Amino acid sequence: MLPSKYLESVVTNVVKRSGICRATVEAVLPALFDEIRYQLTEGTLCVPIESFGTFCVVDIPERQRHYTYKGTDEIRTLPPKRKIKFSPTRSFTNEVNAQRFDETRRSFQRHPDDPAIRYRTNMLYSRRSEVHLKTITGQNIRPRVIVAYEEKPERH
Repeated sequence: MLPSKYLESVVTNVVKRSGICRATVEAVLPALFDEIRYQLTEGTLCVPIESFGTFCVVDIPERQRHYTYKGTDEIRTLPPKRKIKFSPTRSFTNEVNAQRFDETRRSFQRHPDDPAIRYRTNMLYSRRSEVHLKTITGQNIRPRVIVAYEEKPERH
């Protein structure tokens, strides 16, 4: 089987930067990504990688969304689903923003300056407040019912 152009590109760059044998890199990279996919689908549902970030599966519950099209307002209930979320480490984010690679930091090894890596409990879905209907009127706006994402008034 011939490697795809994407694998070929990554393998070439890894071989140039690390000096590891090409055959070894071609064998290890697909196995590494297959293991990440397995952990996200059937395993722990969370893959933290030091000095890089965390991949997690987040459960999104059933929710309501407001759609406006062709002059009609509609509230739909969306079914629950799962979503993959990636949260980069602070150091990786800083490298991307500075557009400069820091060779002192190695993936899978914790750098002394790095804070603790995020785990799945820190990446859970944060639900918006409930959907409330209210009528908005104003200049050149015809009265209609729309959805506003606002907090419910507290009961005393």
